[in-house]
Amino acid sequence: MIHRMLPSRRPLRRAGALAAAGLAALATLAGCASGAGSAGGDLTIGVTLNAASNPFFLAEGRAIEQAAGPGVRVAVQYANADVATQSNQIDTFIRQRVGSIVVDAVDSDGIGPAVLRARQAGIPVVAIDVAAAGADATVASDNMQAGRDACAYLAEQLGGRAKIAIVDGSAVSAIADRMSGCRQALAQAPGIEVVATQRADLTRDKSMTVASNILTAHPDVAGFFGVNDPTAIGIALAAQQKGARVKVVGVDGARQLTDLFGEGLIIGTSGQDPAKLGRTGLDLATRLARKEQVPSAPVLIPTVLVTPQTLDAYPSWG
Repeated sequence: MIHRMLPSRRPLRRAGALAAAGLAALATLAGCASGAGSAGGDLTIGVTLNAASNPFFLAEGRAIEQAAGPGVRVAVQYANADVATQSNQIDTFIRQRVGSIVVDAVDSDGIGPAVLRARQAGIPVVAIDVAAAGADATVASDNMQAGRDACAYLAEQLGGRAKIAIVDGSAVSAIADRMSGCRQALAQAPGIEVVATQRADLTRDKSMTVASNILTAHPDVAGFFGVNDPTAIGIALAAQQKGARVKVVGVDGARQLTDLFGEGLIIGTSGQDPAKLGRTGLDLATRLARKEQVPSAPVLIPTVLVTPQTLDAYPSWG
């Protein structure tokens, strides 16, 4: 997630370290849930995703439901972008004695206590899309690559010399990684000056307000990086209202953004594969519930730079 130098990722590492200390004594419990709470001998996997208002999370949820094979039942819920709601959903899954839990965290650190409670109950947890402190396994897009590719493309399209702004997002690992990747790319483009970085909440409306304020303070901004597609769309709407001819890039690759390529402001996005994230997360959760070994290191799914020139070869989603 270039300004005050992205909010430090150290809180996540601290949370992870604290959780790890408590979990070390529980290592033998990982993956030991019996799957009680499932009907007819089926294995039940509890799934809690960030918010149904974002097509990315809906695509994850649909993929998980479609990928559930014989003997596997999934219970997919959405947390309305609220960490307290998501924690309550995890607690409900614990009471139901599901076999394992898949979580796309609203807050990478904030969900840690609920993850710990699940592990203490012998229920393994798989984080998808973003890290979740204390999770047994993680599958995520290569968000460093996503931010790096998007910002390198923006710098190139601006001729390597311009003022730009960044609209940051919520406190999850994926956004932090995108920001880090963007900083890496801009370090190779010394003619690009970042004049403002402000945080929104990954939604179109909030990002529109933030971008409007940036354009008022810095009317000479020529480009924007939005950390997800709804953010990029909000930026473009603000620029349209102000009559600003800026170039905007995002991250996600959703159809709601790629459909806007021809309108001139949004020029690119780093495309993710939410369906693959969902399917891979379900596979890891199923294996853990069955006491099988899974990779301890995060599983990274590559992203792809999507532009008007490459759109025909990209399987848009959403």
